[in-house]
Amino acid sequence: MFIAIEHEIHDPEKFQKCAEEVFPLPDDLHVHQFFPAPDLSRAVCLYEAPSVNRLSSYIDTKLNEASVQRYFPVLTEQAIGLPETVIS
Repeated sequence: MFIAIEHEIHDPEKFQKCAEEVFPLPDDLHVHQFFPAPDLSRAVCLYEAPSVNRLSSYIDTKLNEASVQRYFPVLTEQAIGLPETVIS
């Protein structure tokens, strides 16, 4: 399933450092896109994962207190521009 994440970044420097710890991703998670704001106060990502719970349990532990994440599954039938799935 495709899952979007909105990151509300409280500490851009810490966020960048913590984000490096996210990679390499486990085999059941895949990031397709990352869109940071110019001031790194926010970012939006598009992931592919088996569930929101699986993705959030991994990402939240890596990013610690540098940001707050909001997750939502993407309604693929109405989305525009989704990439092809990578995880089967």
